[in-house]
Amino acid sequence: MINVILKIGFGSLGIIFLIFTLAFSSEKLSKVKCDELNVIIPEESARFIDEDEVIRLVKKADPTLFENTLDKVNTNLLEQKLRKTPAIKNVEVFRHISGERMDFKGHLVVEVIQREPLLRVVSGQDDYYMDASGVRIPANPQFTAHVMLITGRVDEDFVRQQLIPLVSFVNDDNLWKAQIKQIEVASSGELTMIPLVGEQLIEFGDANEYQEKFRNLKALYVQAFNKFGWDKYKKVSLKYKDQVVCTKR
Repeated sequence: MINVILKIGFGSLGIIFLIFTLAFSSEKLSKVKCDELNVIIPEESARFIDEDEVIRLVKKADPTLFENTLDKVNTNLLEQKLRKTPAIKNVEVFRHISGERMDFKGHLVVEVIQREPLLRVVSGQDDYYMDASGVRIPANPQFTAHVMLITGRVDEDFVRQQLIPLVSFVNDDNLWKAQIKQIEVASSGELTMIPLVGEQLIEFGDANEYQEKFRNLKALYVQAFNKFGWDKYKKVSLKYKDQVVCTKR
């Protein structure tokens, strides 16, 4: 009964389905049962939930879906319920009729856009992602997003208020996006950054004035590390205002 459509561009198929379906009067819609549920998730989308999970959510939202004709399916209500799923950023539900002459088949098409994660938090028993707007997205063991990893002792409010602006800044800078992959948060709120290149730890201090701190760190990378090598120092501290303190190995 259930046919899942994979890897179809978001929107284009929907327009074709919609034009075709509009040709049917409400009277004809009332005579066509909902026979199939088609799920569309764009290929480039995050995959916190897959097509099977969307199907489960739709059937939970409307247990009598396949007992009704298409005109009885409340697409607006389904959209409202599906949008309550944290991983879903937007969803469109519409009806489609296929077939020829009197041999028609009714489809309910569900197009899903999932949230794009900005960072991942692994803290104690917590393991979740968060997008740039501060929405928490439960981690899925079947999907891993390559984003900034936040570890240590950190709560959601701290992530939203202190780390989202900082990580967004990192992602907008080609050097830091490639270099900084993990941030350890101490109970005091001070940050330690673990770079991808080099073995030195970066004691960042708190998240205040992060733009100035990154500017000072970039000067060190360009003027010193590129000249003397990346492994001369075991620690770089930005904790003190207008200072970069390096500890040799």
